[in-house]
Amino acid sequence: MKFGIPKLDELLGEIPEGSVVLIETLGNLGEEIVVEALKENSDKSIAFVTKRLKEEFEKISELKNMKYIVFGEDFAPQELFKITYKLRQILSGYLVGLFFLQPLLVFHPQETVYKFFSEVSSITHDNKLVLIAILDKRLVDERTLAMFENASTHVIEIAEELEKFRVIRGIRVKKSPKGSSGFYELIIKDGKITIGEPLG
Repeated sequence: MKFGIPKLDELLGEIPEGSVVLIETLGNLGEEIVVEALKENSDKSIAFVTKRLKEEFEKISELKNMKYIVFGEDFAPQELFKITYKLRQILSGYLVGLFFLQPLLVFHPQETVYKFFSEVSSITHDNKLVLIAILDKRLVDERTLAMFENASTHVIEIAEELEKFRVIRGIRVKKSPKGSSGFYELIIKDGKITIGEPLG
């Protein structure tokens, strides 16, 4: 599997089936990266989303055939077993986008969400799927974040820094079988993603 973002694909290499890619971010920043991966692999993609995201994704022509499992419609926040059950039904080789770790952290303690993520990671490996999950790193403590990283095969970190009244976004590969990288400038404009020059 590839993201379809040249520099990121170069840094990560080919992502094999059974992999779990964790994107550590701030808020919703980075959703565009997962969308690019879903577009690149649209023939075999499924997304676990909130209602708002489903409405947004349905406007993207490249995602018109994608299947959705919706937080608040197909399952309630307390029904984590329904998510893992549905995940077990997905055929091998599929790319799965998991977009609702943040809402789960509102309803459950960090440890419960981590245990859920650990089980999801195990199912991903056993069923030979590729899972991409987004996690707002501000919602968990450092110890729990390290546990999420440990349950992942690949970790991508997105950061923001204020420099002379300008927000600089950076992206790096924090963990992968190919190794880690330094930060590169992340530019998101009009829904297009560019990874620019290395940052200091």
